[in-house]
Amino acid sequence: MNSQIADLGAVVRGAPRVCPACGNYAGVMVFDNRMVECAGYDFSSPVLRCASCDCAYAGRALLPKDLHRYYSVLSKYDTVRSREDISALDRERAALATDFLAPILHDLGSVLDVGCSSGVLLHALRAAGVRHVQGIDPAADASVAARALFDIPVAQAQAENYDDYGSHDLVCVMAVLEHLLEPCALLDVIGRQLKPGARVLIEIPDAGAFDRPGDDRPIEPFGEFSNEHINFLSIGDLSRMASSAGLEVERWRTLRIAYGAPDLFVLLHKAPKGSQLPAADSVSMQSRLRSGDAVARYVTRSLTALSAVEQRLQAVPAVPLLIYGAGNHTARLMAQSAVLGSAKVLAVFDRNPHLHGQSIGGVQILPPEQIREFVGVPVIISTFNARREIHAGLSAIAQQPRILLYD
Repeated sequence: MNSQIADLGAVVRGAPRVCPACGNYAGVMVFDNRMVECAGYDFSSPVLRCASCDCAYAGRALLPKDLHRYYSVLSKYDTVRSREDISALDRERAALATDFLAPILHDLGSVLDVGCSSGVLLHALRAAGVRHVQGIDPAADASVAARALFDIPVAQAQAENYDDYGSHDLVCVMAVLEHLLEPCALLDVIGRQLKPGARVLIEIPDAGAFDRPGDDRPIEPFGEFSNEHINFLSIGDLSRMASSAGLEVERWRTLRIAYGAPDLFVLLHKAPKGSQLPAADSVSMQSRLRSGDAVARYVTRSLTALSAVEQRLQAVPAVPLLIYGAGNHTARLMAQSAVLGSAKVLAVFDRNPHLHGQSIGGVQILPPEQIREFVGVPVIISTFNARREIHAGLSAIAQQPRILLYD
């Protein structure tokens, strides 16, 4: 796969976008999400709030051909080789989705999961009693992983071009809409094919709760502005987008999850346009209807968190360093941290095999086991959610100082 990446030549950068919810051209910048390039891709983008509908979104994104190639070649979602490799976040999302669907599980004869990765959600639904499960995913090896781990059939396909949504009682679109150039187009395709009585499950990071009202837990600064996420949607945004596709919100809830920001779960069915948004489930945490307002508040809170990270970096000795983590956290810090931007970084390590041999910010990306070759060189653990797991794991394979950027 690395040979395919090398064929890209010059760094691939994004192009300007309109609002994904209403198509408006005018957006007001909330944050300049600068990143260094990684494996030939530069995901830097201004975060905008639409001047018309107040939906928040990335103002630049890869062109379709580049985006499809990225997910086909560099995706981390098809690298699972054993059940132990499945992240705690994916397990938690699958459990929460199954619980959310509990009232209708007995009605589900067939479920399709769009962007199913290794099939962990479909496995959970089958264990809960769903008779027939199937997945589609653009990543080349997702079908191999899902078949090997759970004996679940998965086809390699782009969601927008799939033509068999009408065969299923439930179409799951989990952690997908935030990635798409035209999320309304996918909802329209699904809405047109959906058979009578069928439903759609949507799960996305809840931009209406990015600032986590009432929740004072530490946050990763700007972590919701992932290098892959280009739409920051609230329930208000999603309700309007679904309505334009002939779909209505049947039920929704926003839940705190242990390994990330609050997630929004929404159940849709076919209905006439103009229906009213129902109230959230009683277990739902607070969420704002306007993503633009919530994202602006989130930026303010992230700036405070980033200042604390910079203080920790300033305490790091001015010696050659290593970094563990080649994701958006590192790409953003290398571009925006005065300390890390000027530090001498010898190598970056990451578990994603598709990245090995590539570079981030001009620094080579290596497999974790090669960290042993850099005896005594301090390693910065550049991640938020998995920081403690990585810190413990490195102690077993490496003899060097490990630097945490968060408690």
